[in-house]
Amino acid sequence: MANLVLLGVVPLAAASGFCMFVFGSGLVWPIAVLHGALGLTVFVLVPWKSIVVRRGLRRARRPGRTTSVLLTASTLVALVTGVAHRFGVLLADSPVTTLQLHVGAGVVAAVLTLWHAHHRRVRARRTDLSRRTLLRLGVVASAAGVLEGSAQAASALTTPSGVRRPTGSFKLASSSVAAIPTTSWLFDQVPELDPAAWRLTVRTGDASHDWSLEDLARWNDRQMAVLDCTGGWWTQQEWAGVRVRRLLPDGATGTVEVTSATGYHRRLPLTDHLLLATRVGGTTLSVGHGAPARLVVPGRRGYHWVKWVVRIDHDSQPWWIQPPLPLQ
Repeated sequence: MANLVLLGVVPLAAASGFCMFVFGSGLVWPIAVLHGALGLTVFVLVPWKSIVVRRGLRRARRPGRTTSVLLTASTLVALVTGVAHRFGVLLADSPVTTLQLHVGAGVVAAVLTLWHAHHRRVRARRTDLSRRTLLRLGVVASAAGVLEGSAQAASALTTPSGVRRPTGSFKLASSSVAAIPTTSWLFDQVPELDPAAWRLTVRTGDASHDWSLEDLARWNDRQMAVLDCTGGWWTQQEWAGVRVRRLLPDGATGTVEVTSATGYHRRLPLTDHLLLATRVGGTTLSVGHGAPARLVVPGRRGYHWVKWVVRIDHDSQPWWIQPPLPLQ
C-alpha cells in the first residue's frame, strides 16, 4: 500500500511545485501549503516504506535495484533541500540555489517514481482497502497535516513579516542593485552587446521600426515591481525605461512576443504595466541584469522578464500558445 500511496503523492508533489513555478501571484499560497503537505507525506511514509525497502534489499540482486537507490536518494535530497529553503537557506549567490536543487531532485524523483511503477507494477489488493489500511492512511494524512501546520507556524515565528512571498521566495538581505544575483534561465548565457550599435526592432503587422537607446531615452517611465526569481529569492526595485505600449500604434491590443539576443522569448498580454527597462534603482542596467534593455513584468515570475531584448512582435495571438515554462 505504501508504494501505491507514493505513486500518487510524489507526482502530485511535483505537479504542485510546477504550479508554484508558473504562478507568480494570485492563489499561490494554497498551492504552496498543498505542496508542503505532500512533501511531508513522503517523509511520514518513510518508516512504512522502509519495511518494503529492507525486504527488497535482502533479496538477490535484480534489475531495477540501481533505479530504486537513485529514487531514494533523489527523494531525500528533495525533502532536505525543501525544508532548508523553507527556513531561509537560499544559497542565492551560488551557481545552484537550494530551491534549484530541490526542484531538480523533485523532477528526478517524480520521473523515477513513474518508471519504477511501470517496471515493478504493484496491483491493488482487497486488503489495501481494509479498515486498518484506511486508518493508517488517515494517520499518515493527519501527521503530514500537523507537520505542515507546525512548519508554517515555525516559519512564521522565525521569518520577519514581508520577507517570504507566497511563492516561497525570500527577500534578499540587501535591497541594493548590486546585491541582485545575475541569473539566467537554464543554459542562457550573457551575450556580448555593444550599446551604441544595439537596436530594438518592434514589429506590428507589416510595419517595423528600429529604436536605439538614444531614441528610448526620450521616455522616463517608472515602475516599482518585484522580481520574484524561481531561484528562490525576490527583490523590489524601481525600474525605469519606456512602457511597451508607447512603442506600438495607439489603441493596440493583443499580445507581444519579446525576444532576447540569445533567442530566448516569451509571449505576454499587452498591458500598461509592461515596461522595457534600461535602468534599475537609479542606475543603468548592468549586462548581467539584462542591458541594454530588459522586460519588467509585474506579477509574474522572473523567467518572464526577458533580458537583452532585441525584438518585440505585436499581434493578436493568445499568450498561452507557448509552453508554460521556457524550453531553451
